[in-house]
Amino acid sequence: MIDRLKAALRGDGRIDDWKLVETVKSGVEWYLSGQALDTTRSVETKLYSLVVYVDGVDAAGGKTRGAYATTLPPTSSKAELTATIERSVRAAGGMRNPWYSLPEASSVAEAQPRSGFDGKSLSESMSGLRSALYEPEAANGAKINSLELFLSRKATRIVNSRGVDVAWSSYFGYAEFIVNASAAGREEIELFGDIEFSEPDYGRLSQAVALRLRQAADRLDAVPTPAVEGMPVLFREELAARLYGYWFAQAQAQAAYEKTAAFSLGDSIGASGDGDLVELTAVPYIKGNPHSAPYDVDGQALVPLPCITGGTLKALSGPVKYTRYLGLADSGELPLFELASGTAAAAGLEAGSYLEAAAFSDFFVDGTTGDFGGELRLGYLVKDGKRQAVRGGSITGSMVDNRGRVKFSRELETFSNCRGPAVCLVPLAFVSQAE
Repeated sequence: MIDRLKAALRGDGRIDDWKLVETVKSGVEWYLSGQALDTTRSVETKLYSLVVYVDGVDAAGGKTRGAYATTLPPTSSKAELTATIERSVRAAGGMRNPWYSLPEASSVAEAQPRSGFDGKSLSESMSGLRSALYEPEAANGAKINSLELFLSRKATRIVNSRGVDVAWSSYFGYAEFIVNASAAGREEIELFGDIEFSEPDYGRLSQAVALRLRQAADRLDAVPTPAVEGMPVLFREELAARLYGYWFAQAQAQAAYEKTAAFSLGDSIGASGDGDLVELTAVPYIKGNPHSAPYDVDGQALVPLPCITGGTLKALSGPVKYTRYLGLADSGELPLFELASGTAAAAGLEAGSYLEAAAFSDFFVDGTTGDFGGELRLGYLVKDGKRQAVRGGSITGSMVDNRGRVKFSRELETFSNCRGPAVCLVPLAFVSQAE
């Protein structure tokens, strides 16, 4: 299929550049109710994506480039390929974006470590994953109501008109689960949890479920959230990682080019304060994270890039389109980041009085403004040495208002977007009490 497409694209004199991506995916899906396996499904897919680039000239005589992306099934006939290319050329030819070049064949990306799933079939791996996810039930009164478990292997190949031809494979695991807790005379509690993974890290999977089971049981005894004006808010797990993502968003070349970033190169991300310095490196690989990749979507080889050093924005990550618009060195679009640990242990951050945000109905972090918030489903009010589960109300705040004041734990964990401090303490947030 790729050879057929290459021949057709090279034979069309209207096309200035092109990019092809082949994605071959095999997967297994398990759907469970309680501990009973209800449904299993195997998935095999192959898909091709095509981007056609057509150059032109704007009203001022400047060189422009239009790009149009489409997808193709592997069963496409010659006539269908011809029609798809024709539509793509017409669409790309009508666009007048500033011109940029594509990556050319260059150094090969550093090989990423083999996954622990290698050497086994996907079906063989599922039993161990299932056991790890259900293991915490024995230690908690809460139960898993339902669970969906997915594991897939994806092979990716990227070819372009400038000589790029790279390929790699990766694993993507995902589990989502609903846990229930109940007690006589009380309304049943239901909480949602999920986790992404690319390694058979059974301990990490068990820990994720155990946390939700414990939280569901605690929710039974939760009282309405009281007024807690001026109290810092503690975040952990994926909630903390989403806050960290604000700084990663500020280190994106696209945000800088489109002028949506709050900071420019050379700016201090963390103003003077008593918080920990932000030290952030964009990376292609984190062990256990399924978004790891040796190349970006353009086939650019990826290497770690220190973006925020000593609290100062030093470099930007992004696809070649935006780094070349900005006149920066090609970094590629790095998928993940590492945030350095703080000076205090998690136990130290947990020693004072605070409100811990544990679960929200919906939690948002705006990567542009830094605003965050959500309706609190479960929290823990820690005051005068006592810990009380609370529910209701909401938490809102701004990473801008907390600039230079956020404190990180020394302990690090792997999350869906990064490896970073397990716990962070945010001193300024508005907590509305439950009605």
